Amino acid sequence: MVKVLHISTEYPPHRVIGSLAFQVRDLIMSLSSKYDIYLIHPANFDGNYMDGNAHVYAVSDRWFSDVVTYMHYLLVEILSRSPYVIPRDADFVHAHDWIAAVIAKVISQRLKIPYIVSVYSTEPLRSGDDISLLSLAIRDWEKYTFSSAFRVIAHNKSAYESLRFITE
Repeated sequence: MVKVLHISTEYPPHRVIGSLAFQVRDLIMSLSSKYDIYLIHPANFDGNYMDGNAHVYAVSDRWFSDVVTYMHYLLVEILSRSPYVIPRDADFVHAHDWIAAVIAKVISQRLKIPYIVSVYSTEPLRSGDDISLLSLAIRDWEKYTFSSAFRVIAHNKSAYESLRFITE
């Protein structure tokens, strides 16, 4: 059976910020009937549990006022647990949005497997095209991770249209 590792910053009920958590869960539930699914997400605890047929691993979460710092924190948290939770024979990694894409890129390089990114929103959409040092940094991370992904899946029309400018 194909093994897919999912990385997400949200997953109900332990980490819900917006609709992304529920979109990821719906996808995980539908895929888990056909594939061997592993999911890693931040939560207020470290541990693992089953959600239907999906193997779910939670890593401790701590919010930082700077989202780029938060991305680095999650990268370290997940990589420090990777020998214990990531199947070494995974076929590919699926990331949900830019923070998870950075983590997926590192894991895919370590395991020498491709990664796919699902994009629900982009920094130009989230920031309203306002330019700040933070939004420029996030755009750079998006371009870096999205442009090197095996596939990028836009989950709505505005994300699709915005991706054209990011990956050029």
